[in-house]
Amino acid sequence: MSSVEKLQAKVARLPEPVAAEVLDFLEFIIAKRRHPVSQPHEAIQRLRGTFRGRLSTSAAFASLKAHEIRLEE
Repeated sequence: MSSVEKLQAKVARLPEPVAAEVLDFLEFIIAKRRHPVSQPHEAIQRLRGTFRGRLSTSAAFASLKAHEIRLEE
């Protein structure tokens, strides 16, 4: 039995909500293969650029939280 036949047999037995979820996942896989990221680090660099100036370091976050805690006391 081929993979396609196995997939068809299994999907045929699924309840409709689960089959819809499987279909969504299949469409995601197809879209991902159509538009592969040539170099993952480029996508990461674009994402970092989006958040530039909006993110803080752990030390800065800890300092802000400590200040907030002191204000609440």
